Amino acid sequence: MLVSCVLVLAGGCETDPVDPGGVGRSTRPSETSPAAEVVVGELLPSQAARRQAAAIESLREAGWTVETNGFEEAVVASLEDGPVGAENGVKLAGLETLEQVRLWNCPDVDDSLVGRLAGLPKLRVLAVRGGKLTDGCFESLARMGTLESLNVGDTPGLTGQGLDRLLTSDRFKRLYLDRTGVTDNVVTGWPVENELEMLNVNHTGLGPAAAGSLSKFETLRSAFVVGTKIPPEAVAKWRTARPSCLVYDGRERPGGVEDADSKATRSRPGSR
Repeated sequence: MLVSCVLVLAGGCETDPVDPGGVGRSTRPSETSPAAEVVVGELLPSQAARRQAAAIESLREAGWTVETNGFEEAVVASLEDGPVGAENGVKLAGLETLEQVRLWNCPDVDDSLVGRLAGLPKLRVLAVRGGKLTDGCFESLARMGTLESLNVGDTPGLTGQGLDRLLTSDRFKRLYLDRTGVTDNVVTGWPVENELEMLNVNHTGLGPAAAGSLSKFETLRSAFVVGTKIPPEAVAKWRTARPSCLVYDGRERPGGVEDADSKATRSRPGSR
């Protein structure tokens, strides 16, 4: 009797437990189930990525560089030395996950396009150099709560009028106005209380009045004033007032400061 009981128990160990409700079977997906085809850790395209796929492909075919994240969502878009075009402008503004947009020497970029880009909810960095922007673009940019860096150099028509609201944003840190028409009258009217950390006004007509006003910006860490009308004595006074701020005017400074003119404008986007 004891032997037969052992044999029954041993045989029972080789059989699957009875599961009338089918719960036990659900833990072992069949080869044809979707779960069997998913690789652990794989990032799948998000819903936003699926909506953007056609626009991203179209922009790339037109010569744009569009970088995506792990979910295949657009995060960086750039174009160099060519027109954006009305249709591509609409596609660009529709990529709601974009964090950076760089347009270099795109002659048709205007206030209207910048106004559409200002509606991108995650945009942190915007570079529009060599377009035909006016001071009117700052009105739409001022409504953005995410912008950290703005580069609108090589745009002679800009004077900087209207930047006041943008400068008071807690997130706004970097401003490039090199080779623009920014004036002393505009700069002296900017709010002193701001969070700006870097300013590039190389090759502009700014003079001593602007330097005096900018020296009051407490958070400023670097200011590039190469090729301006700010005299050496005004630069020296600025440095004395704000020793924590690097003021670079293209002249040699004790300790040796390398030529930062080209670096301050940031490198151009590479094409893909």
